[in-house]
Amino acid sequence: MIGEWLSFSKLIPAGASAAKSIYDRVVGKSPRLNFDTSSGGIELHIFNSRDETIIIERIDALPRILGFSEGSELKDVVRAAIHQVRGSTGERPIAVLSPGGKAQIGILKAQIETAHADQLIRVTVYWRTAQRRAFSRSSISIKIGVQDIRDLLVEVDRKQPGIAFV
Repeated sequence: MIGEWLSFSKLIPAGASAAKSIYDRVVGKSPRLNFDTSSGGIELHIFNSRDETIIIERIDALPRILGFSEGSELKDVVRAAIHQVRGSTGERPIAVLSPGGKAQIGILKAQIETAHADQLIRVTVYWRTAQRRAFSRSSISIKIGVQDIRDLLVEVDRKQPGIAFV
């Protein structure tokens, strides 16, 4: 009897996190996510709409078609490629956003060409507030289609200057 009640207690942290995530979405205090091509490549823009500093712990995409690089240096791109294949470990934060701040996370697109155009990719950003307290961790998810990523790639190619040989 007591063992059955203890097995239900394992669901409490997950349920509390889900309830907080829903509360944050309804109240409008979770970060906003948007894909953009403003800097010559596809980026995931994260806007902090909270009144406190947040830390982006990791970003996952299911299926693992996209990778997310926190910088443009070679070590950042290699780390993003490893996380794309093995899954993110969350051992180091990707970004720290002050209130009203914005982060631009680069996108690795290694497996887009082999994906079906009608496939959806679920991108989940795991974040927490800078002050560690109960229920400070949360997540936000968006869905984007493979065809939408391909359209963004076409837009990037159109924005970049081409070389014309005469």
